[in-house]
Amino acid sequence: MSQPPDEKATVERALMDQFRDRALREPEKPLRQPLPRLIALALSLALVAVMLLGFDTFLTAVQKFMEIEVVDPAPAATDPMPAFVVTPEISPQPQADPDPRPSPAPAPGTSPATPR
Repeated sequence: MSQPPDEKATVERALMDQFRDRALREPEKPLRQPLPRLIALALSLALVAVMLLGFDTFLTAVQKFMEIEVVDPAPAATDPMPAFVVTPEISPQPQADPDPRPSPAPAPGTSPATPR
């Protein structure tokens, strides 16, 4: 079931030696050449610049579109005329009181006149 302590240490030592040998046999990774990295950096910056210019052009077009006044076109001579025109109802304006002075109070002991 469980291994005796010196057999366990032997297995661990064998595994460590195996990993050390593998590490010594693997060559160190060479440094990557700078030219491909510089080309990738330049291409990524160019892509970002193109995207920003496209977005700026889009926003300029939207601003110009928003500044255009909406004008109904004049009816052409060949357009049919309506048979009748419905005008909107206009509510009468309240008339201003020509005399801004307050009305006199009724005399004491008399009742105010009620309209009939």
